Amino acid sequence: MLHDQFNIRYDPHLHRLRCNGHVLNLAANAFLFNTADEALAAYNNPGILEAALPSEKELDAWRKKGPLGKLHNLVVHIQRTPQRRSKFSALSHGLGLVRDNSTRWNSWKSEIDRALKPQIKEAIQRYCDRYKENEEDRLFPEDWGTLSKIKDILQAFEDATLSTEGRKSTLENVIPTMDFILDTLETACETHQNDPFLGPCCNSSWAKMNEYYSKTEHIPVYIAAIVLHPGQKWSYFEENWSHHPEWITDAKDKVREFWETSYKSKESAPRQEPSVSSSDARELRNTFRAWEKARKRARIPGDEYTRYCTAEVVDDVADSRDWWQEPTQQLNYPNLSIMALDILSIPAMAAEPERLFSGAKISITDRRNRLGIEVIQALECLKSWLQLEATEWGESLLVGGWKFKDRTTEK
Repeated sequence: MLHDQFNIRYDPHLHRLRCNGHVLNLAANAFLFNTADEALAAYNNPGILEAALPSEKELDAWRKKGPLGKLHNLVVHIQRTPQRRSKFSALSHGLGLVRDNSTRWNSWKSEIDRALKPQIKEAIQRYCDRYKENEEDRLFPEDWGTLSKIKDILQAFEDATLSTEGRKSTLENVIPTMDFILDTLETACETHQNDPFLGPCCNSSWAKMNEYYSKTEHIPVYIAAIVLHPGQKWSYFEENWSHHPEWITDAKDKVREFWETSYKSKESAPRQEPSVSSSDARELRNTFRAWEKARKRARIPGDEYTRYCTAEVVDDVADSRDWWQEPTQQLNYPNLSIMALDILSIPAMAAEPERLFSGAKISITDRRNRLGIEVIQALECLKSWLQLEATEWGESLLVGGWKFKDRTTEK
């Protein structure tokens, strides 16, 4: 498909990407509930009026979720009225409970984390002893043990989520985090295979994550993101897919086809010459040095992708994008560097682009509603750079004669 106005080609097979946070959310919910019960999710929505009391049918439906559902019923019951919250606060010495919600799986982990704290756990037990209307939702020692195991598995989802959020995390982190979750769930499936509650939950979550993992295998961009990291290349797949050599062969064919059809035949976009030091400038004025450098470039084999893959892995690369922006890489791999920066600039999650749209909405007020797209793009770039300067770099950005350093300005 071609967008005529901006000359944008969109191929859903190549460009259909998914937010890694959303995939992790789906797999975590499959683990938590082993079901797609929309009625429970609707009731669990925090937007529902506090006065709407859950029916006995809804309470019973949650109890069927095991210890997790019983804990949910207890938290909902306690937080339903100010009087109950006050009674529980007295039992817990001022500590409160955390309520889960339907939009974020990690709210369940927060709820379990809080409930497992010794003071809170004891307060819940004392509350159930004193107020008998919660007898059916009483948590027994084996229930607390199950909640602790659930928390341990959810910790893996939280760590994977944290590792792929933010502006520095790109597509190169998606497949590794999926591999990590699948390995965690495979271990959990073996550990809890005889557990009537946790066993099916682990299997359900593994099936959901594997479903999306299989989809990434068909999109070469995910694989290319890892291959184009100079510290990984194909070694990652040779180590992790060693039991499925046919997967590696198929992946290599797809990435090469993507390179040849989208970038190899494409002429390098005009770019500024890299800045050179005074010593480099003197060397370029030396006719022998210039001749020697030209001869070296002429000896470089034609296919950039082949040369890159056969070159040694560079172990000490902290940021792959910085490596591809080095003048050496841009000269040796003019087209491949464009491909690498295109792919490695795609965030692993949609959260960062969504923040960008939210920020642009603040910039485009009623009195500035005729801003052109180029001006909006420039404004958002400046805002992003200034925010990065204030929070990470600490110095070096010059804007209009002002030097920004540690959130202060100097003339």
